Parts: sequence; C-alpha cells; structure tokens
Amino acid sequence: MPKKSDNDIPVANLTPFGLRMQPGLKRQMEEAARLSGRSLNSEIVSRLEASLLQADDSREIDTQIRELIDGHEQRIIELEEKLKELVQSRLIELVAKMNDD
Repeated sequence: MPKKSDNDIPVANLTPFGLRMQPGLKRQMEEAARLSGRSLNSEIVSRLEASLLQADDSREIDTQIRELIDGHEQRIIELEEKLKELVQSRLIELVAKMNDD
C-alpha cells in the first residue's frame, strides 16, 4: 500500500499548532471565516495554501519573463551589430563617393 502524503492525513489526526496573532487580525480572520462558511482554522489554512500557490505561480512567471528578456536582449545585441555593419558600410560608400568627386 502506498505511503500517504502529508496532505492526506485527516485533520483530526494532526497535531495542533498554536498561532499568536494580533487581536485585530484575528477579528478580521474570524469575520472572513464566517463569511466563507469555514472555521477559523480552515480559513487560515485555505489562505496559507493560496498564498503558497500564488508564490509558486509568481516564481514561474518570473522565470518565463527572465527567459523572454534574455532572448530579446540577445536579439537586440544582434541587431546592434547588424546596424553597426550597415552604418560602416554606408560610411565607406560615402567616403569613396566623396573621393571620386
């Protein structure tokens, strides 16, 4: 039988975790829990899980953005080199034309 992951443990079997928070924050969390129809514990756990998922998504997006930027930076470098070559070539043509005149 495969071993259960930490997320498969029934809530009743979890060791309680004491959490200290400012009274104002606790009142806000209690109100949010009431509005969502959850216990205070479930509301806190749900928000923690959501924040971790959001952090993972943010890291993935950051990585994708960095890869795009790196690709564009390389393309800009290539275009700069091509522009330099074109400018030099045009200057050489102009100097040659001036010398012919």
